[in-house]
Amino acid sequence: MNGIAALGGVTVTGRRCVQFGLDDPGVCAAAEAGISIREKDFTATYCPSTRSWTAAWKWSDAGEPGVLRNTVEEYPPANVARGAYEDELRKWIKDGWLVPYDESKHGPPKGLLPLMAVIQRNKKKVRPVMDFRELNAHIESHTADADVCSQKLREWRRQGVNVALIDLKKAYLQIRIDKSLWPYQTVVFKGKRYCLTRLGFGLNVAPLVMKAVLNCVLSRDPDVRKGTSAYIDDILVNESVVAVDRVKRHLAHYGLTCKTHERAADGARLLGLKVWGERGKLMWRRDNDVGEVPDVLTRRSVFSYCAKLVSHFPVCGWLRIAAAYIKRKANDAATSWVEVIDGDKLRGLIQETALAVKKRDPARGRWDVSAEEAKIWVDASSLAIGVALEVSGSIVEDAAWLRPDDAQ
Repeated sequence: MNGIAALGGVTVTGRRCVQFGLDDPGVCAAAEAGISIREKDFTATYCPSTRSWTAAWKWSDAGEPGVLRNTVEEYPPANVARGAYEDELRKWIKDGWLVPYDESKHGPPKGLLPLMAVIQRNKKKVRPVMDFRELNAHIESHTADADVCSQKLREWRRQGVNVALIDLKKAYLQIRIDKSLWPYQTVVFKGKRYCLTRLGFGLNVAPLVMKAVLNCVLSRDPDVRKGTSAYIDDILVNESVVAVDRVKRHLAHYGLTCKTHERAADGARLLGLKVWGERGKLMWRRDNDVGEVPDVLTRRSVFSYCAKLVSHFPVCGWLRIAAAYIKRKANDAATSWVEVIDGDKLRGLIQETALAVKKRDPARGRWDVSAEEAKIWVDASSLAIGVALEVSGSIVEDAAWLRPDDAQ
């Protein structure tokens, strides 16, 4: 009490603001409350004193599994990726994302996550990831709550031309995992056991946690909520509603750091599409390299290649029918996913399609969509049925379906 008197008294306002000194604004400290998110398959809490988020998954109905069985420490990466992969893991250790496992604090380890490297060719990076499959089998996951990329793409395209993209920096690694779960997130690197203290890429609830945290943060400011739309760790900002710098400051206030933002008109990557400004409009094209035709043709390799050709692109024109036809022929030629498909007929069909894509890729068009009216075009042949949606003179979305083989 003497200390309070020495400071000239204390006032606590209705806005939870503590002010020392009755006649002088003095020092004002807002007692910001924590945030708690409780979902069916996880919880996430925000601590204002550390400006950090901590998540905890929920076990499935069978309960906590005890000690998991895996003993594999690593799936060895390719030699060309080994150096970058190990350098990145050392950075994780330096940043405290991987910490030496202390049995005296956390008890015996209960799980071992195999380490492996993923080469991100479009970004020319190597990312260390863990194999969560065994652990995921014991974790509740309601994937129906996950966003659908194609639907989010439609939402973003309706935001006009004055938009920018914010991408969180190493988004999952900004979310901490509750210490009680560390024994299930151990890895072995260079013969030493560590535990992953952050949300791991590959954990089945990770996208749901990221979505919930990000949407919660964005919703805490009415203007930010109105002018943004998030997909996992990407945030589209409608700058006609709210400035991108204001959104970044808001995110930082809740412990989320961002990369440098990109404005669509200046060129940006939005949901896997390359978008740029042109004569007051926004245009898009594919931003992925479809690569070469697989050396060995199996049903799996053919389906994978066709998925790269059409992906989630809103417009593909003739390519949709071509890719679907190639997959049908692969199905006809193989009885399993791994059976090698011999013969030149299917390979020639794929090569012809790939060459046509390189010469004139139909996966392109106008990005921004804004109109009260639209036209739907439909057509059919003995091979397929096609639909195209036209808005303001541009085809903004299409679809196609092959007819059954026995269709007349």
